[in-house]
Amino acid sequence: MGMIGNYLAVHAELLQSIRTEEVSLHEIGPKLDIDKSWQALHYILNGGQEGNSSPLGAAVPLTSHYIGHYSDAEVFALEPDEVKLTAEALEGIEEAWLREHYPFRQMMEEGVYPLMEEDEEEEFFDYIYTYFKAIREFYQQASASASCVVFYIS
Repeated sequence: MGMIGNYLAVHAELLQSIRTEEVSLHEIGPKLDIDKSWQALHYILNGGQEGNSSPLGAAVPLTSHYIGHYSDAEVFALEPDEVKLTAEALEGIEEAWLREHYPFRQMMEEGVYPLMEEDEEEEFFDYIYTYFKAIREFYQQASASASCVVFYIS
């Protein structure tokens, strides 16, 4: 078992219910499960920097958009206008761009989760690229429905 990244697309009222803890994150579905790829994707999309609050950096929000600790998880949320900007930023990212910005050795040296000593560069890229495509599609759908996006790790 590990720490799994989860996305929810919710309307503003449901986000407020999460904030007031009237609703548990774990009761809401459907969700997008990105397995353990969250820190590696965050690292790549942020150019290896923490605290990047750009629309691309917000795709896997681990430092920006923090709203609190709810349902036993640190929770991050983007409002519909931020979701739209993030969806637009992700739209132009293709496999070639992700490969170009994929510093496998540096990520290994820095201990980026979930990398382990025996991981292979190409195999790990395939793993994260699968989840990147799912995230890009998720943001497109959330933007089209003017939803808020909630991200948490469980």
